[in-house]
Amino acid sequence: MRRLAFILVILCACVGAFAFEVQPTRADSTYAQAMLLESGIPRHEEALPGIFPFAEVLALNVVVWGYDRFVTDAHYARVTPQIWKRNLHEGWKWDDNHWGINFFGHPYQGVYYFASARSAGFGFYPSFLFTMLGSWEWEHFGEREYPAPNDLITTSVGGALYGEILFRLSRRLLAEPDPTWMEQAGSFVLHPLSYVHWKVDGLRPNDPGYKPLNMSLAFGGGYRLGSDYRYDELRANRLDDEWKEFFGFGDLSVEYGNPDRKVKEAAEYFTVDIRYEHGQHERLFNMNTSAKLYSFHQSDHRGAWTDVAPTLNFDTFYGDLVEMGNLSLGLRLDLSLPLYREIKLRYITEPGFLFFGSTDFNYNELLSEMVKDYEVTRDYQYNYGVKMMTSLGLNFWDRFFFKDRFMGYLMKTMPGTEPHYGAKGYDIVGANQLSLEAYVTERVNVGVRVDSYFKVSAYTGDLFEPMSRMFHSIGIYNRVSF
Repeated sequence: MRRLAFILVILCACVGAFAFEVQPTRADSTYAQAMLLESGIPRHEEALPGIFPFAEVLALNVVVWGYDRFVTDAHYARVTPQIWKRNLHEGWKWDDNHWGINFFGHPYQGVYYFASARSAGFGFYPSFLFTMLGSWEWEHFGEREYPAPNDLITTSVGGALYGEILFRLSRRLLAEPDPTWMEQAGSFVLHPLSYVHWKVDGLRPNDPGYKPLNMSLAFGGGYRLGSDYRYDELRANRLDDEWKEFFGFGDLSVEYGNPDRKVKEAAEYFTVDIRYEHGQHERLFNMNTSAKLYSFHQSDHRGAWTDVAPTLNFDTFYGDLVEMGNLSLGLRLDLSLPLYREIKLRYITEPGFLFFGSTDFNYNELLSEMVKDYEVTRDYQYNYGVKMMTSLGLNFWDRFFFKDRFMGYLMKTMPGTEPHYGAKGYDIVGANQLSLEAYVTERVNVGVRVDSYFKVSAYTGDLFEPMSRMFHSIGIYNRVSF
């Protein structure tokens, strides 16, 4: 169960990628209206009454609880009225569940709460409130554990973000008249509850319809090297563990909507970048999701444009370098400028406030050696902090593309969230990804990339020595656009 949500997220992304038939960009609103008129799909002018998504959210919790209680016989599902009373009166406590459950499982659970309202015709923000309601119900009545504020945050915010993204991708597959069985299968996999609503009730207000979509899948391999070490102030105790190995990787990139148009609705433009690489010994999974909530846009006749937008982001690393999950609000400056002789520049910078996140602790091995009867309760910290993302892209004569992207995170332990051993401090995580691609055909590119990743930890207390990790890699790959 701990890996179930992780697998489902990857499955949804991959199945959706191959189910899409990306069409040339059209005037969005005109094309969407034409498709709806031709499709014969029932359309309703009003959203369903709020009692319907409310009842559906409640039913989802009952079904999940019933499965956990009577099929898997999970201990946490053995709730009683006494447990409910305790949960309502004794308040919230940070939990120690596995990192994957908190930062993959709970957001995916929130996707279904969100779908109940979104598919019923509500917009993003009202659907977000229903997602919060579903999470609140589950935390108080669905399990024996105390209600956890971290679960409420990741379920509601993460569930709304991914729920909107999957809803839009699922609906786009159904925007064409008479969608094929493959398109319908892809729509169901991406957003099952939304697809069921479509089959039973047709379309409700706030349906996004058709939007431009650019997707690509890269696959390749390379060689990486780096170090994994721990040291004290005098560097008297230093452990070196060199990473020198070959690896293979796959990379999925999704860009939904037009970056050069004003965004009026949440997630009318979003990007998702997923990368997984596996070496002879070490592995790394990285997913960056960013959605514009609104934008202020300006363009001119030369094709230059500037876009400023508040964004909602969910970034994750999972693997041997670091386990990190971060929810943040950013302010993105996105500009495109034609330069000399068919050279085009695109520059993005986005500072942000990381309002909730986590990163792994990395001191368990040290504590187990120095503390008698040491027991691991939670191997990650809850954090807040700041982030910075910059991206520079250059397109040369529509034949070569250069891109350099940097993402950095400065995180501090949230007061009162430390595990029992009381460690608190700072973590810094960063990645720089540089690539150069050449267009072979209209849909196939070849490229080379150089990546660098690092993590630094500094905690208070005599037992917690400063720690750092870093590795670099170089690889070659093919990219296929859909």
